[in-house]
Amino acid sequence: AGAAAGAGELPRTAAAETLATVQAAVLTGGSLWIGYVNAEGAASQRVIAPVRVEGGFVTAYDHTADEVRTYPLHRITGVAELADDQV
Repeated sequence: AGAAAGAGELPRTAAAETLATVQAAVLTGGSLWIGYVNAEGAASQRVIAPVRVEGGFVTAYDHTADEVRTYPLHRITGVAELADDQV
């Protein structure tokens, strides 16, 4: 994974790379740092551990919110892998 972005910077990846990275994290049990834009257009950064990808959605444990959430993949602006000590 690339160097961690500075404060306020969201990871940016192409849709195919985002999907592949999320699918790989499901298999490995890894955590990801994602850039996410909600329905109102507000951008945020989240740390998630994906558990399932299906039908254009990723279901993940959201470390930021401390709960399981489902995210539409098209609202994820990018992903970056996290080292275990960053969670």
